Amino acid sequence: MKKLLPNFKVTFLIVGFTFILLPLGLFSKGLMHSMAEFKVPEPILNSSHYFDAILWVYLHMMVIGILILTIGYSVNDIHKQKWIALLLFLVTAFYTYLDFRSAEWVFGNALYKGESSIVPAVISLLVNLLFFQLGIRLFINDKLNKMNNMDTK
Repeated sequence: MKKLLPNFKVTFLIVGFTFILLPLGLFSKGLMHSMAEFKVPEPILNSSHYFDAILWVYLHMMVIGILILTIGYSVNDIHKQKWIALLLFLVTAFYTYLDFRSAEWVFGNALYKGESSIVPAVISLLVNLLFFQLGIRLFINDKLNKMNNMDTK
Protein backbone atom coordinates (compact mmCIF):
# COMPACT_ATOMS: atom_id res chain seq x y z
CA MET A 1 0.00 0.00 0.00
CA LYS A 2 2.93 2.28 0.76
CA LYS A 3 4.10 2.15 -2.86
CA LEU A 4 0.59 2.72 -4.22
CA LEU A 5 -0.07 5.99 -2.39
CA PRO A 6 1.99 9.07 -3.28
CA ASN A 7 4.43 10.54 -0.77
CA PHE A 8 4.64 14.23 0.19
CA LYS A 9 6.59 15.40 -2.84
CA VAL A 10 4.56 13.41 -5.39
CA THR A 11 1.26 14.49 -3.82
CA PHE A 12 2.28 18.14 -4.00
CA LEU A 13 3.50 17.75 -7.59
CA ILE A 14 0.19 16.17 -8.64
CA VAL A 15 -1.89 18.86 -6.94
CA GLY A 16 0.37 21.74 -7.97
CA PHE A 17 0.41 20.79 -11.63
CA THR A 18 -3.35 20.12 -11.55
CA PHE A 19 -3.95 23.61 -10.13
CA ILE A 20 -1.82 25.08 -12.92
CA LEU A 21 -3.04 23.00 -15.86
CA LEU A 22 -6.79 23.23 -15.21
CA PRO A 23 -6.91 27.04 -15.48
CA LEU A 24 -4.60 26.96 -18.50
CA GLY A 25 -7.13 24.67 -20.18
CA LEU A 26 -9.93 27.11 -19.40
CA PHE A 27 -7.85 30.06 -20.64
CA SER A 28 -7.04 28.28 -23.90
CA LYS A 29 -10.71 27.47 -24.44
CA GLY A 30 -11.84 30.93 -23.39
CA LEU A 31 -13.06 31.72 -19.88
CA MET A 32 -16.52 32.88 -20.84
CA HIS A 33 -16.96 29.99 -23.28
CA SER A 34 -15.99 27.61 -20.46
CA MET A 35 -18.40 29.25 -18.02
CA ALA A 36 -21.18 29.12 -20.63
CA GLU A 37 -20.93 25.32 -20.45
CA PHE A 38 -22.15 25.64 -16.85
CA LYS A 39 -25.19 27.52 -18.14
CA VAL A 40 -24.22 30.84 -16.58
CA PRO A 41 -26.88 33.32 -17.76
CA GLU A 42 -25.92 35.43 -20.76
CA PRO A 43 -26.15 38.83 -18.99
CA ILE A 44 -23.69 37.59 -16.37
CA LEU A 45 -21.35 36.12 -18.99
CA ASN A 46 -21.32 39.49 -20.74
CA SER A 47 -20.51 41.36 -17.53
CA SER A 48 -16.99 42.75 -17.31
CA HIS A 49 -17.26 42.33 -13.53
CA TYR A 50 -17.92 38.61 -13.89
CA PHE A 51 -15.07 38.22 -16.36
CA ASP A 52 -12.73 40.04 -13.96
CA ALA A 53 -13.85 37.85 -11.03
CA ILE A 54 -13.45 34.59 -12.98
CA LEU A 55 -10.09 35.70 -14.35
CA TRP A 56 -8.94 36.46 -10.81
CA VAL A 57 -10.21 33.09 -9.52
CA TYR A 58 -8.32 31.08 -12.13
CA LEU A 59 -5.16 33.17 -11.92
CA HIS A 60 -5.32 32.72 -8.15
CA MET A 61 -5.70 28.96 -8.65
CA MET A 62 -2.52 28.97 -10.75
CA VAL A 63 -0.64 30.95 -8.07
CA ILE A 64 -1.80 28.44 -5.44
CA GLY A 65 -0.55 25.66 -7.75
CA ILE A 66 2.86 27.32 -7.97
CA LEU A 67 2.97 27.67 -4.17
CA ILE A 68 2.01 24.02 -3.71
CA LEU A 69 4.74 22.95 -6.17
CA THR A 70 7.25 25.09 -4.27
CA ILE A 71 6.22 23.58 -0.94
CA GLY A 72 6.47 20.07 -2.40
CA TYR A 73 10.00 20.70 -3.62
CA SER A 74 11.31 22.57 -0.59
CA VAL A 75 9.79 21.16 2.62
CA ASN A 76 11.76 18.14 3.80
CA ASP A 77 11.07 18.23 7.55
CA ILE A 78 8.52 15.52 8.39
CA HIS A 79 7.05 17.55 11.27
CA LYS A 80 6.35 20.47 8.93
CA GLN A 81 5.10 18.17 6.16
CA LYS A 82 2.43 16.62 8.35
CA TRP A 83 1.08 19.99 9.51
CA ILE A 84 1.12 21.43 5.98
CA ALA A 85 -0.72 18.33 4.71
CA LEU A 86 -3.30 18.71 7.49
CA LEU A 87 -3.77 22.41 6.76
CA LEU A 88 -4.20 21.79 3.03
CA PHE A 89 -6.62 18.95 3.76
CA LEU A 90 -8.77 21.37 5.78
CA VAL A 91 -8.55 24.13 3.16
CA THR A 92 -9.38 21.80 0.28
CA ALA A 93 -12.22 20.25 2.32
CA PHE A 94 -13.83 23.70 2.44
CA TYR A 95 -13.22 24.23 -1.30
CA THR A 96 -14.74 20.79 -1.96
CA TYR A 97 -17.82 21.72 0.05
CA LEU A 98 -18.21 24.93 -1.98
CA ASP A 99 -17.84 23.06 -5.27
CA PHE A 100 -20.42 20.42 -4.34
CA ARG A 101 -22.77 23.08 -2.94
CA SER A 102 -22.76 25.01 -6.25
CA ALA A 103 -23.13 22.01 -8.58
CA GLU A 104 -26.36 20.74 -10.08
CA TRP A 105 -27.02 17.53 -8.18
CA VAL A 106 -29.34 16.33 -5.43
CA PHE A 107 -27.43 18.12 -2.61
CA GLY A 108 -26.34 21.18 -4.60
CA ASN A 109 -28.02 24.51 -5.23
CA ALA A 110 -27.44 24.31 -9.02
CA LEU A 111 -25.80 27.70 -9.21
CA TYR A 112 -23.82 26.10 -12.04
CA LYS A 113 -25.91 23.79 -14.18
CA GLY A 114 -25.41 20.75 -16.34
CA GLU A 115 -23.81 17.38 -15.82
CA SER A 116 -20.34 18.89 -16.04
CA SER A 117 -21.04 21.15 -13.04
CA ILE A 118 -20.11 18.26 -10.74
CA VAL A 119 -16.66 17.81 -12.39
CA PRO A 120 -14.91 20.59 -10.41
CA ALA A 121 -16.32 19.09 -7.21
CA VAL A 122 -15.05 15.62 -8.08
CA ILE A 123 -11.59 17.00 -8.91
CA SER A 124 -11.64 18.93 -5.64
CA LEU A 125 -12.64 15.78 -3.75
CA LEU A 126 -9.75 13.82 -5.31
CA VAL A 127 -7.31 16.58 -4.33
CA ASN A 128 -8.79 16.59 -0.84
CA LEU A 129 -8.39 12.81 -0.57
CA LEU A 130 -4.76 13.07 -1.65
CA PHE A 131 -4.06 15.48 1.22
CA PHE A 132 -6.13 13.35 3.62
CA GLN A 133 -4.26 10.11 2.94
CA LEU A 134 -0.95 11.95 3.07
CA GLY A 135 -1.76 13.61 6.38
CA ILE A 136 -2.91 10.34 7.95
CA ARG A 137 0.20 8.52 6.78
CA LEU A 138 2.55 11.30 7.92
CA PHE A 139 0.98 11.47 11.38
CA ILE A 140 1.01 7.67 11.77
CA ASN A 141 4.60 7.36 10.52
CA ASP A 142 5.75 10.17 12.82
CA LYS A 143 4.08 8.48 15.80
CA LEU A 144 5.64 5.11 14.87
CA ASN A 145 9.08 6.70 14.49
CA LYS A 146 8.78 8.33 17.91
CA MET A 147 7.73 5.02 19.45
CA ASN A 148 10.64 3.20 17.77
CA ASN A 149 13.08 5.85 19.00
CA MET A 150 11.80 5.39 22.56
CA ASP A 151 12.28 1.61 22.30
CA THR A 152 15.89 1.96 21.21
CA LYS A 153 16.82 4.24 24.12
